[in-house]
Amino acid sequence: MSDNAEFDRIQKAKETLLSTGTTGVAGPSTELIQSWRRSQRALGGPENVTDVPQVSEELLDAHLLNLFRDPLTRFSDSLSGTGLGLLLADSRGQILHRWCADRGAAAHLDRIGTVRGAVLSEDAVGTNGVGTVAASGRGVQIQGVEHFADFYRGAVCTGAPVRHPITGNLLAVVTLSCDVTPRTDLLRPLLDTLTTQLEQHVMDVQQPAARRAFATFLEVSRARPEPVVAFGAAGLLIQSPQAGRLSREDLRRLQELCAEASAGRHPVELSTGLTHVQVTAVDPANKVAVVFEDQRRTRAGKATERGAAARPRLIGRTPDWLAAHRMVERSRTSGTPLVIAGEAGTGKLSLALGRPARGEDGGDGPAVVDAAQRHVLGGREWLRDLAARLGAGEDLVIRGVHTLEPRLLDGMRTVLDTPHGRSVLVTLSAEAVEDAEAFALKYGTPMAWVPPLRERTADLPTLWARFAPSTDLVPDREAHQLLEAYQWPGNLTELRTVVGQLAASGHTGTVPVEQLPHAIQQARGLTMIERVELDAIRKALREAEGNRARAAQILGVSRATVYRKMKAYRLIS
Repeated sequence: MSDNAEFDRIQKAKETLLSTGTTGVAGPSTELIQSWRRSQRALGGPENVTDVPQVSEELLDAHLLNLFRDPLTRFSDSLSGTGLGLLLADSRGQILHRWCADRGAAAHLDRIGTVRGAVLSEDAVGTNGVGTVAASGRGVQIQGVEHFADFYRGAVCTGAPVRHPITGNLLAVVTLSCDVTPRTDLLRPLLDTLTTQLEQHVMDVQQPAARRAFATFLEVSRARPEPVVAFGAAGLLIQSPQAGRLSREDLRRLQELCAEASAGRHPVELSTGLTHVQVTAVDPANKVAVVFEDQRRTRAGKATERGAAARPRLIGRTPDWLAAHRMVERSRTSGTPLVIAGEAGTGKLSLALGRPARGEDGGDGPAVVDAAQRHVLGGREWLRDLAARLGAGEDLVIRGVHTLEPRLLDGMRTVLDTPHGRSVLVTLSAEAVEDAEAFALKYGTPMAWVPPLRERTADLPTLWARFAPSTDLVPDREAHQLLEAYQWPGNLTELRTVVGQLAASGHTGTVPVEQLPHAIQQARGLTMIERVELDAIRKALREAEGNRARAAQILGVSRATVYRKMKAYRLIS
């Protein structure tokens, strides 16, 4: 900072923003204001940031450090006597290494807790010259009180991104940090020059492999009419024109396949359904994939072009969802009854139908018998109708059996025990897998658990696109991170409502954080300890049938603690 007046002005602007939502004065840049807001959403107030979290060395990216160690060591030799500490962080803001050319630099970094393994992401320590670069993808200089956390107020941090020269993906963050001192504005062009050299270094190191990957891609794409894509260590290298019809989620799945699979032909679930991918390994880090389109789907697509209606497919790629899907399909084929259980709104009916459920659902496939119909027909007539449908050879989905009284459940089991050779799928809303298992065990029926949306974050982009009336309605990077962190108590139903409300408001194009519902804006990711704690509170509340005092006794904590934790996790008993 140039003087105390400037120091005070920025401090006042930050305090005003954090308390009222606006700065009240001119001066702070838009990027700085956005960073303060992100930090507040993640951390609350600066007083909540008291130290710097760390991860163990085993979790740090040794490959990235090896890639940049030599050029950064040479650069750090020129910093002797300047008091500047040099930092290398990964794209998540984790410090991989620090270089201190003099005692002043080492003392400065020690004072602010910047050591190997320190986590300087914005959601860990707020606005700073590492995490803000990782969050925004742009170079920054954060001086003194511009930092979110108070213990950084004596530091100047100048950071810049290092991007992959081919894909443009963020590889690392390089930062110079020192005590507040004049003429630090010269550090930004110095750092820009350094990161340009590092990006050229990446090309020099990886160029032979990249060249071989490009050559293989050209050879394969000339020989094959199917979509062809090439992936390197940093992501997508190049794709054929035919690959343009692949969605972003498809490309992400193909990248994961290439990273994990050996050369050969592999099945993979894409947005169009199950397909096969031929992987050619140029080397362990560079692979070329050919996406073979199923001929039946190709013919179906041509029929659709002639006027046939396309049948929408179910969306799911997470292991637990795919496991549930496989159990449903096996039950449908074998005619063995199956309970499809999960929280409300997780898509149990759609899974039972084998397609997205719509309204009252009069589409093709099995007939739906809703447990709620017993209120109109009467319990005895409802059971008689169920038996008649089975006797007529209909495949059935019995919806919402958790609402049935015990005597009707017993009657339903008697009807289902009668040999009929048809597929019968039963949907059950339950708050926990243990409750569903107990129900299935009592009635002697296998159970498939449909995971809640909060455990299906990999499916969020595709599900959002399905619910969005226009492909232009896409959350930006920060909004997507909040969508992944949000707990989604209403599951797919809530997601559909959020997207529908955005569309109804007339919003199109990129969706910023400010357009999301307030509850989602307040979302943040839970730590492993917090997830365990949340699960324990949920189980105690279920065991106590919602009685908070009893739940506190089960957990061995005070009622006040349970109330406070429930409020923090937005739980209702």
